[in-house]
Amino acid sequence: MKKEVSRRKFLKYMGATALTAGSLGATSKALGQAKPIPKDPIKIAAVSFLTGAAAAPFGIPGDNTYKMCADKINAEGGILGRKIDLQSKDEAGGVDAQVKLCRKLILEDKVDVVLGYISSASCLAVLPLADELGGLIVAYDCGTHELMEGAKSPYDVPKFKLGFRSKAHLGIDNIALALYIKKNYPKINKIAGINQDYAWGRDSWLIFETAMKKLMPQVQMVKTLWPPLGNTDFTAHISALMGSEPDIVHSSLWGGDAVTFSKQALGMGFFKKIRMAYSRGEPYPQEVGKDYPEGQIICCAGTHYFLYTPKDKASADLQKWFVGEYQKRYGKYPSYPCYHAFQAIFAYKHSVEKAAKAVGGWPTIEEIAKAMTGITFPTPSGMLTIREDHNGIEDCLVGITKLTPKYPFPILDKMEIFPAAQVNAPIGMKTVDWINSWK
Repeated sequence: MKKEVSRRKFLKYMGATALTAGSLGATSKALGQAKPIPKDPIKIAAVSFLTGAAAAPFGIPGDNTYKMCADKINAEGGILGRKIDLQSKDEAGGVDAQVKLCRKLILEDKVDVVLGYISSASCLAVLPLADELGGLIVAYDCGTHELMEGAKSPYDVPKFKLGFRSKAHLGIDNIALALYIKKNYPKINKIAGINQDYAWGRDSWLIFETAMKKLMPQVQMVKTLWPPLGNTDFTAHISALMGSEPDIVHSSLWGGDAVTFSKQALGMGFFKKIRMAYSRGEPYPQEVGKDYPEGQIICCAGTHYFLYTPKDKASADLQKWFVGEYQKRYGKYPSYPCYHAFQAIFAYKHSVEKAAKAVGGWPTIEEIAKAMTGITFPTPSGMLTIREDHNGIEDCLVGITKLTPKYPFPILDKMEIFPAAQVNAPIGMKTVDWINSWK
């Protein structure tokens, strides 16, 4: 049952919000003062895996996109006339290394904002530093649903005042997969899972299994495997999965692990008998090439797909530019980490501009954070909203791999879009609790 809010309390809340936003600009104008805009460049630290198994399919595409977007923004005059000084940093080295790097970026290098992190473990360790150190951090790719959950109601403060995530969490991937399976494969009996043995893999399976049990309680979970992150030999896992004879195997494998698994499974005839359902499989048909098997269920971590056309014109125009420019520069089509990087850097740009309009000049970090809360802006994937809990919400696209003569790798067929409201838990409600509340 939804908590009722009195009309008086609602008007008080809305009035306070309006007063806060309006008074920032009104005070400056009343005093006849304008906040100066610095002339030096904006220091943006972009943190992604630039080395290691996650670099090629994730980190480098994300970093390429940051560079491409910074070039676009600078060519158009920068942000309020200030050009971007983009500083690419490597996420490799583990959690302790990332905590140390983040402290240096904020306290010593004095960057204006940190955009980064693919690993959920990195985000869980680093994002709390935003409030501790007084620096703005926007998580651009990490997926764990645990990162932002904790606010009790829309009227409570977010978990982090200066920490944001400019995309949706793994809930959308696994809920959308479950909904797609129920609609398109209603007669299946058995499902197995292979997920990496750490927060990302465990959380992904938890959400998927919870959704499947709610949507298709008759389906039996016959095998769950937990290979370590960075595993190089999946042959025993593949044999075990084949032996359990599932109809579908769920997986959140990513990076080099996903590519290695796919190639080894191909060699063992796995895909002739079993269908995979990848929660974030969008990059891998392009990574593996024409040998990637048809008929696999692929989720795109949102509507992040180079053949998707958003409904609104502003986003559709951005998508046309984005796909064309990325392919021109890098010889590949953008994958979902690219879209996530776009969202992060433009979330910062739009928030600075929104805050500057309110305060009459260059805003403080706190004013930028206030502007980012609740902002909506166009992206190549469609309109993106960053909610009051500082979490992005998105629609989600799922499809089936199919070879065509036009592309040297399978593209997605039978695509379906699941609206944001269908796959994102409401503010103040934990994802598992929300799924369990479905009727």
